[in-house]
Amino acid sequence: MAEHDITLTVATDAVREQIYRIRHAVYATELGQHAENTVGQLSDRLDAINTYIAAMRGDRVLGFVSITPPSETGYSIDKYFARAAVPVRFDAGLYEVRLLTVVESKRHSQLAPLLLYAAFRFCEARGAHTVMAIGRAELLDFYERVGLKRQGQRASAGAVTYELLVATIGELRRRADSSAALLTRIGRDIAWEIPGTESRLADDCYHGGAFFDAVGDEFEDLRRGDAIIAADALDAWYPPAPAVMSALAAHLSLALRTSPPTHADGLRRVIARTRGIPVDSVLVGPGSSALIFSALRHWITPASRVLILDPMYGEYAHVLERVIGARVDRLALSRESGYELDEQAFTRAVQDGYDWVVLVNPNSPTGRYLHPGNLLDALAPVPCTTRIWVDETYVDFAGGGSLEPVAAASSNVVVCKSMSKAFALSGARVGYLCGPPALLREVRALCPPWSVSLPAQIAACEALRATEYYEARWRETARLREGLTAALRALGWDVVSGRANFVLCHLPGSGPSPAWVAQAARLRGLLLRELGNMGRTLGGSALRVAVKDELTNRRMVAILTEVLSTYANSDRPAGRDPGGGQQAEADRGVRRPGELGSRHGQRRAHGLARGVARTGATP
Repeated sequence: MAEHDITLTVATDAVREQIYRIRHAVYATELGQHAENTVGQLSDRLDAINTYIAAMRGDRVLGFVSITPPSETGYSIDKYFARAAVPVRFDAGLYEVRLLTVVESKRHSQLAPLLLYAAFRFCEARGAHTVMAIGRAELLDFYERVGLKRQGQRASAGAVTYELLVATIGELRRRADSSAALLTRIGRDIAWEIPGTESRLADDCYHGGAFFDAVGDEFEDLRRGDAIIAADALDAWYPPAPAVMSALAAHLSLALRTSPPTHADGLRRVIARTRGIPVDSVLVGPGSSALIFSALRHWITPASRVLILDPMYGEYAHVLERVIGARVDRLALSRESGYELDEQAFTRAVQDGYDWVVLVNPNSPTGRYLHPGNLLDALAPVPCTTRIWVDETYVDFAGGGSLEPVAAASSNVVVCKSMSKAFALSGARVGYLCGPPALLREVRALCPPWSVSLPAQIAACEALRATEYYEARWRETARLREGLTAALRALGWDVVSGRANFVLCHLPGSGPSPAWVAQAARLRGLLLRELGNMGRTLGGSALRVAVKDELTNRRMVAILTEVLSTYANSDRPAGRDPGGGQQAEADRGVRRPGELGSRHGQRRAHGLARGVARTGATP
């Protein structure tokens, strides 16, 4: 098939006309649920408030699903069941998914589960905590495979029997997470064009960082970014050191038009002198992500056994499980213990014959930090045949030491360092590995020449020399983090005590969901990070907020206070619109600063929901 052969999108009025004709053909003519009519279209009162997600090939509808939001109009289940008998909370977080339909030629494809997944993501992005549906009795196994649960209550419509199905958003997310490898392969030729949502099915790892969705990634007017607080990404709140700015300003023309040193050997020497390690133990690359992909893909194979933490930076699970296909085990970190690493449990786990142990210290998204001495004690029993990868992207904010000298002198330890966050060089893309020279030589051969730009090399060298400037900024970040933590706790949020340039928050179950808060904040110019791809132990209540300067931190708290007040003061479910009335415009794809959309390519799968005949239909 051609690239992006099928598009998932919110149905326009013209597309709805097709949908109503298909509904008549399926539900009236084929299934006998409704009487046929001379118009050849089937619609109902809920279509005034419903959103349809359609699978399109060009202008043709191949399938669709409808989402009914909370409102005074009600739900389709109201025709069949008394609300008192339905085991859900009827409030602003309850959404109904209905009318899952696929045209005959696609009924044995993967469109049905993909449409349901899209509907769940749409509901989650709008603050749903629970999804309900009424599924055809003969297709209940399919619905259970995608995460919906039978409630033991049935009703009939014409010749069709349906059963009530319910699931929380957290349950649906966990089902998707448990099928991550399979879901990655679904819909290789699917374009995701559903405003306000991310597919999280793509081959690439979702990172947040939606700033340029709002500002424009062709950079016509970067001043638009002044209205956006990008607290979803972890870029530094402070500028690069004055020496960095001066060097680039004085030599910008030269830096832009001149090819850089081929393998950044000068930068390697500066890193080695600054860190007190041999130069042969340093390998420079265009950001730590590039080194993660190149090094781990060289060293790790599908036959490798790897231990990671959960939760942890999502790039690692993505590369190890989805890109490489290695056998990955997760050591769970619990919220009850503040996500602190249990050193004894870790020590026992790492002795289980793993090829690699991968961890982040301080961890992301928890911010928890284990002092190098304690970490070395925990790693002491690791056999020499096991290699250890330690990502220290945020270690400078922790005020502690690094394992770089240990890695340089070892035979099996590699430390991954980024200069993006602590040195305020995210746009320059500079990172490096520190480890045994013999190991690094293997990867160095895979690194192309001139991979680190000349402006980046100049900036990195100057930054490493500006020790006093950056150490002062790191101390200031710690003070700002404590202030932001206290302010967020005053909102009733459970904030994890971390040591990085961000805070992990859990929202109370009595309030709005993280998706609802993130969407409402987005419409007010504040970008926050949901944490769906960072682990299975976070539950459904987690948000991450980047630390900013003092004034911006106060602005963020003021926005969040307004968001929570909007939720609390809504008198009826329909009024709990995250945008305070702006959501309908957002759903039509109207974009302004803070109102974002995304488009991701997807992967196809075979076998998920085999035997889906006719439709997945809900009435």
